[in-house]
Amino acid sequence: MAAETPSGEDVAGGSTDVADTGGDVETGTGGRLERFSSVQVFVHATLAVSIFVLYLTGLPMTFADQLGWLFSVFTYGNIVLIHVAVGVVFVLVGTYYLLYLAVGMLLERRSIPALPTLDDVREAVAYLGYLLGRNEKPPSKKYSWLQKAEIWVLAVELVVLSATGLLLWYRGIFVSPEFRAILGADAALADTLLLFVRDVHVVIALTMLMGISFHLYMVNVKERYPFNETMFSGDVSAGRAAHHWEEWADAELEAPPETDHTPRPSKRTLVGVTLALLAFFAVVLTATLLASILSPLPSREYLLALPADPTGAANVVFLVGLNAAVLVILAGAAAIVYGMSVRLRGGYDE
Repeated sequence: MAAETPSGEDVAGGSTDVADTGGDVETGTGGRLERFSSVQVFVHATLAVSIFVLYLTGLPMTFADQLGWLFSVFTYGNIVLIHVAVGVVFVLVGTYYLLYLAVGMLLERRSIPALPTLDDVREAVAYLGYLLGRNEKPPSKKYSWLQKAEIWVLAVELVVLSATGLLLWYRGIFVSPEFRAILGADAALADTLLLFVRDVHVVIALTMLMGISFHLYMVNVKERYPFNETMFSGDVSAGRAAHHWEEWADAELEAPPETDHTPRPSKRTLVGVTLALLAFFAVVLTATLLASILSPLPSREYLLALPADPTGAANVVFLVGLNAAVLVILAGAAAIVYGMSVRLRGGYDE
């Protein structure tokens, strides 16, 4: 059985040489199983759209030379306002979901499936053995060890982004007499800390952008081509559940389901999209290194936008990679809006 991310993507492979020419025939003896509650569906959609908008507004503020055309479309003031407002929405929705989990755990005795356990360690070890060809692929519960790892990595990244984002929003802290007094009236150190916070924000944001791109690839290309509706419908066919989450399906189903026939791309399509994804990773990684890790400190005090790169080759990498990132962000936001609009119209109930 394949290890997957929260939306059900197979990260271990599976058949990719069948180009689907018909409708979705993934029906099983056991019907369909609920994978995500309505609260999870709407929280996921809201957070996802918020993250995409934060990227769409945060990237031009950081890389003004390469994405300045967004200022021409929305104006700088509106971009800053939208970034701040959506950041507030993101924090509020995230807080709501944490309270929802806490209330369910304390009052209704609901467990939190994403919490790691010793079984996840055993599954991870067995999965490593499977990759090395030493044993069969281990069965998975409702959430595999890899899904839980992805959830916690994403959670940590979002906490760091929220904290550094707030510090950049209230960057007057770094110039306040009280803060500088704590640092021994060292103005240069205060400035360096501000730039360090900015660099951490940029590095984590671009790293997470690559993770989100990989997530979209696994969900909508490798696992269910060309669009995975599971995170919008909230349920999954019994056949797909038995294929990806064997232990969970065995516990929920009374009879074995039919074989999973989820549509997947042809080998040519898979190879093409995979190469494009790797190229995207390469340019974003290069931009991250040049923009933050290897870049000199700006000479102007409290400068948040990165300076134009003096070398033409690196600037081309910035220009191509960051504008490609904008296209990925827009595509992801459009997919979320489309999926939720279908749900609100009752399309997944048919």
